[in-house]
Amino acid sequence: MSPTSNSESDIRSAIDVWLAAVRANDAAKIAEVHAEDGRILVAGAPVIAGRAAIAEFWAGLLAATNDTVVFGPTTIDVDPAEAMAFEVGTYSFKTGDAGGETDNSGKYVVVWKKIAGEWKVSVDSLVAD
Repeated sequence: MSPTSNSESDIRSAIDVWLAAVRANDAAKIAEVHAEDGRILVAGAPVIAGRAAIAEFWAGLLAATNDTVVFGPTTIDVDPAEAMAFEVGTYSFKTGDAGGETDNSGKYVVVWKKIAGEWKVSVDSLVAD
């Protein structure tokens, strides 16, 4: 197994910032992990594009999930030029209340792009199980 590259370590650090923002219910901080023109792709919905729309999406998701959002990468592959990378992982969360919770889980692909020396989410595509 090859050692983790500096780029992969930097991406994992950015994921840690993202997860900390999720735990803090900070949709604005989550949006900052994304590129200015970042996009989220969710089945059955229009493309969520730009930081303002991403913050709005995450604010709604965090409000609906009562601190149950969990996600993490299973793989991170960085291109040899270290300008782009992709992450594949899994997610889960619950919606509803104690009287009627629904489990949600799935897989995702995140495309990371190095912008001005920082790794930012370019595209986040979610696929429900």
